[in-house]
Amino acid sequence: MRLKSIIGAAFAAMLSASAVQAQEFTMTLAHVLSDKSPYQVTLEEFKRLIEERSGGRIAVEIQCCGQAGNETRMIQSWRTGILQGGFTGGSSLETVVPAYRALSLPYVFEDKAQAYEVLQSEIGQEMLTELDAFEMHGLGFGSIYERSVASRNPITTVADMQGLKIRVLPTPGFVEAYNALGTQPTPMAYGELFMAIQNNVVDALEISPDAFVADRFHEVVKNYSLLKAHQSTTIFVLSKPFWEGLPADLQEMVQTAATEAIAFGIGAHDELAAAGLETARGAGVTVHEPDLAPFMEEARKSWEVILTDQPEAQAYADRIQGAIAE
Repeated sequence: MRLKSIIGAAFAAMLSASAVQAQEFTMTLAHVLSDKSPYQVTLEEFKRLIEERSGGRIAVEIQCCGQAGNETRMIQSWRTGILQGGFTGGSSLETVVPAYRALSLPYVFEDKAQAYEVLQSEIGQEMLTELDAFEMHGLGFGSIYERSVASRNPITTVADMQGLKIRVLPTPGFVEAYNALGTQPTPMAYGELFMAIQNNVVDALEISPDAFVADRFHEVVKNYSLLKAHQSTTIFVLSKPFWEGLPADLQEMVQTAATEAIAFGIGAHDELAAAGLETARGAGVTVHEPDLAPFMEEARKSWEVILTDQPEAQAYADRIQGAIAE
C-alpha cells in the first residue's frame, strides 16, 4: 500500500508539474464596457481560440465593466505591464499617441464601411505600429462605433443644433467638432450622463445606436438623428513588455487568434447596431436621416484647430483623405 501511495503521489506531482509547465503565460485582458458588449464578445472568442490553439500554454482572464479602472488607467497599466492587454477606444489613446488625433476628426470617414476599409489597409497597420513607441503593441482595429446624436427635439438641419447643450467625449476631436456645429459641447463622465439627461442638465448626447439602447437612453430621449459625425475606432492592445516576452510561435498564434476574434466581434457589433435602431423605433424614438452635406461642411471647419501643432496627426489625416479620394 505504501508503495502505491508513493507511486500515486509521484504521478500526481508529475501531472501538477506538467500543468504548470504547460501554462507558460497568463493574459489579463480588460475593458470598460459591459459583459454583453462587442468588446466582451471579441475577447471571449480570443480566449477560446488562443487557449485551444496554444494547448493551454496561454491562459486568458477577462475583466469587463471597468474592473481595471477607466480607459486612461488601463492604458497606463498596459504601458507598465501591470495588465497584459485589452480593448480601448481610439479617442482615449489620442492623449498618449499624437497620431491618433486624426481618427477623432469629424467626418474624416463618411461612414463605417469606409472606416473599416482604410483601417484594414496599410495605413491602419502603420497606425498600429505607432503604439510601439509608447510601450504598447496593437493587434488590430476592432468595431467602429458610428456615433450620432440623441436629443429631446428633432435635429434635421445645422440650425437645429445652435445652442444645444450636448454631452461629448472629452477630447479635442469631439469638443471642437461640436463647437463648429454651433452647440455647447459638455464633456462629462459617462456614468453621470443618464441622470444629466433626466434632469435637463444636457439636452442631447452623441452615442452609437447599440449603446443608446443598451444603456436605456431611448427611454428618456425620443429623437435620434443619424449625423454619423464620428466613426469611433476601437483597438485590441497588448502591453509591449508582455508581447516581447512571448516566443515567436506564440506571437504568431496570438496575432492570428486576435485577427479572427476581431472579425467575429465586428460582425456581432454590426448586428447590435442594426438591432439598436429597430429597438429604438419600437420604443417610440423617431430616427431622423438628414442630409449630411451641410453638417460635414460645418464640422470640418474644426479640423484646423484640432490638428494645430499635431504634425503626426496631420500626416495621417492627409493620407486617409488621399486613400479615400483614390
